[in-house]
Amino acid sequence: MTSNGIGPANGAHSTGFLAVILGPDGAGKTTLSRELRTLAADWHFASLQPEDLYPLDEIPEYNLWALSTHPREYVAHMRPLTRVSFFTHVLSMAWEYRMRPHLEAGGVVVSDSYWYRATVKESVHNPEAAFLLEKLAATMPDPHLVIWLDMPLTESWRRNGSPTVFEIEGAVPSWEAYASFQRRVIDEVRRLLPTHIPQVTVDATCPPYEVAQAVYAAINTAAAGVRPPRLDEDVI
Repeated sequence: MTSNGIGPANGAHSTGFLAVILGPDGAGKTTLSRELRTLAADWHFASLQPEDLYPLDEIPEYNLWALSTHPREYVAHMRPLTRVSFFTHVLSMAWEYRMRPHLEAGGVVVSDSYWYRATVKESVHNPEAAFLLEKLAATMPDPHLVIWLDMPLTESWRRNGSPTVFEIEGAVPSWEAYASFQRRVIDEVRRLLPTHIPQVTVDATCPPYEVAQAVYAAINTAAAGVRPPRLDEDVI
């Protein structure tokens, strides 16, 4: 798997700002999203989870089918090509319907893991067909900023409770299966990230609101140097 190499000034999101949150399963990415919504009501938050993808206003007739077929429990039992088609489908939807429109409008989009973790995980769990997801990921633009939620795996394991088959190596949940898989995914994602993308690390062991404030400040600082001023802003 190789980096896509499409710079943040290129592509459909050149007028907006794309920030990606990364970290191990259990580090608090979903909690962070909830906290950030109270700080930045005008930002848009994207993930591959059903609650962030649906309903789709543009194609309402699609929603019932999507909600009844999205649960990932089904995916674990699919054959390789069918399984990877699920991930290419939801990643395409997240980009075309949830991220790209807001970026084209000049907004800030905060993405939970973007394509990185799903693609790397699939390369481990479904190596026979993961190349199809990798090809899709290679067409997607780079983010402007990556924020890592730093948390010891022992703590993310404790907070995560019972990990799913998408969070471990193998089929039997255990600390060893979780830790080895999370390290493998984190190492591969770090290898994939182009060096020109700024990266910030935030201590995710802090209280959720403090984590959100740190992330909010990091995104605002980075976005101020990238986004062009709006027409209603004073330009000196």
